[in-house]
Amino acid sequence: MLLTLLLATRLSTGAMLDPVSSPHKVGNFPLAMVASPDGNQLVLLLNGWRQQGIQVVDRANGDVVQTLEQPAAFIGLTFAPDGHTLYASGGNEDAIYVYRWEGGRATADGTIPLRAPKKNPKDGGTSYPAGLTFSADGRFLYAAENLADTIAVIDVARREVVQRAVTDRYPYAIVIDRNQLYVSCWGDSTLNAFAKDANGLLSKRSRIAAGRHPSAILAAGTRLYVTSASTDTISVIDIATQKKVNTLTDAPPAGPQEGSTPNALAISRDGKRLFVAEADNNAVAVFDRATGKLLGRVPTEWYPTALARVGSTIFVASAKGSGSAPDPARPQPGPVLPKTHDYTLGQLDGSVLSFSETIGDLGYDAHRREVSALQARHLHHQRESHLRSGVRRHGRRRRRPFAGVLQREHFAESSCAGPEVRTLRSLLRQCRSERRRPQLVDGRLCQ
Repeated sequence: MLLTLLLATRLSTGAMLDPVSSPHKVGNFPLAMVASPDGNQLVLLLNGWRQQGIQVVDRANGDVVQTLEQPAAFIGLTFAPDGHTLYASGGNEDAIYVYRWEGGRATADGTIPLRAPKKNPKDGGTSYPAGLTFSADGRFLYAAENLADTIAVIDVARREVVQRAVTDRYPYAIVIDRNQLYVSCWGDSTLNAFAKDANGLLSKRSRIAAGRHPSAILAAGTRLYVTSASTDTISVIDIATQKKVNTLTDAPPAGPQEGSTPNALAISRDGKRLFVAEADNNAVAVFDRATGKLLGRVPTEWYPTALARVGSTIFVASAKGSGSAPDPARPQPGPVLPKTHDYTLGQLDGSVLSFSETIGDLGYDAHRREVSALQARHLHHQRESHLRSGVRRHGRRRRRPFAGVLQREHFAESSCAGPEVRTLRSLLRQCRSERRRPQLVDGRLCQ
């Protein structure tokens, strides 16, 4: 077990990854993901330093089948209700990018400008569209304008903004439930609610307390769920009363009470389970909706940022994938860096993996064994004064399903360490200093 732990792939942060299933590499830093109308493809929004735009992934085999780059992108990605058109936020370009969707592929179909053209192309955006959502009839698209503190109401047929509704600071994610529109206000501690009139316009703004810096929103039945990445909580809002009725705690399993960074949400098909992406735990938390209890965590790759459910399968997009390495070409900082894999930020290819929504179902012995194995592998470990999240491989021990995340042993130098352990440490240090991977011969670590 010690050898397995020592030889595990380690991120630059010190965390070790052992995801629940085989991940598939995708583009640079995906922050949003939606399933195609027929569920056969997953569409990602890339928001990285090297790439920005959309990427289409075959759901069955994980292959990237199409990449269409944009000058800029940020968070917002949605299909029109009829399934024939895809819309992506253009971030710093102050525009919404439009794509025709046919046969599982996207075709660029222009943009919807949110502001007048910039006098200087190098000027920053003033709207910076983020989250997107549609009216049920498909006539109106709603865009959270992150820098303008407004929601843009867009007539899709005319491709024009017909209204701007003022919000609290930095509107981020946006959802519609029946005749109400909700937007999380990233720069405040509120969710803004608007009445949606029959003509598609917004009125009657109200404020709902929703935790510090709220981000992702999910509407499910009579409840809204809102993540607060900076406090490791999920606020539960009663839609009828527009009041917070519960707070789900998503703190790390040990150490400081902040550091999980919940940032994306999904619901099981039967509505009984809430799945929460934990960016800094490299995991997806599973909550029982009825009790609010944290059932456990499913290990992913580095920095999960988006969730999507297709049928009974949960798909997870991780922005940083399997991590970075030393700069291969070692380019020096300068006015312009080439956007290639030769720079650290360019190395961060994301990934997509999946698992069954019934993972850890207490009603099935097979799932008990499966989750026991997963829980035995998932842990936090401490390096100096900082807790880092990660996952390790573990032997086949019987463990109670979702029994909680294990705490890594501290392999500090001590007089009680035996000669074999000290030799292992010494060899491992030497390999790291020489930037090479340790080798096993006949089950023993050698130089």
